Amino acid sequence: MSGETARGLGPFDPYWTQDVRPPRRGGGWRGRLAFGAGAALALVGVAAFAPASMSPTKDGGASVVAAARPGDVVDPSAQPALTLDDVAADAVSHETRIDRAGRGRSDALSVGRFYGEEPALRVELWRDGGRRAAVSLFVAAAETAAAGGAAVERLGATQDLDSASGPIEWAKLTLAGGGGRGCAVFRLAAREGGLRGVVCAASGATVDERSLACLIERLNLTKAGREAGFAEVLKASPPRRVACRTPLG
Repeated sequence: MSGETARGLGPFDPYWTQDVRPPRRGGGWRGRLAFGAGAALALVGVAAFAPASMSPTKDGGASVVAAARPGDVVDPSAQPALTLDDVAADAVSHETRIDRAGRGRSDALSVGRFYGEEPALRVELWRDGGRRAAVSLFVAAAETAAAGGAAVERLGATQDLDSASGPIEWAKLTLAGGGGRGCAVFRLAAREGGLRGVVCAASGATVDERSLACLIERLNLTKAGREAGFAEVLKASPPRRVACRTPLG
């Protein structure tokens, strides 16, 4: 449009006098396509080089990633909060983690290893307002097993078991590379914390309700555990009237 052509438009008279070329057609879609392809490639590159901090555990096509707790630090000076009756002290390992924000503490007791053919156990006791109690039983199993270097392959039907501390939720469990051992996950949720664990019997043996109840009865708090406030989570079991056998043998 020239200045001569533009006259007569009233208050909108243009100030230019040179011809304005018509807009180019047909090339815009190519530019937009090239820009979109470049952006997609950039996103793929970022995803490819992003660090993979955790590996998922799969069950029936669903992936569960073990929850990280970056705010917890190991306290090597802390005294163990848990003991396990009838198991040699040198066969048991302990780990205590303290929340940097001062909101909680967690203690783990372990016996053996989850890979192989020997019995194994990992029990976690915590006090932090129920953070771990909110997850599903499968996630609880996946996180506990992962802490012991194993992955969950299959989880059975959930069952209930009574204990001195309250109802225990548990299920039979199969670990990847478990050596044909029967395993189980169990947990107890309290108002200010809870207890959860994964236990595996020896190769060829299974874990049933009776042996699991016997194991839970043999878990006791130490003086340090009571002073740390775990008495509200794990209460002392009454004396056993008859001998019982745990999955550990």
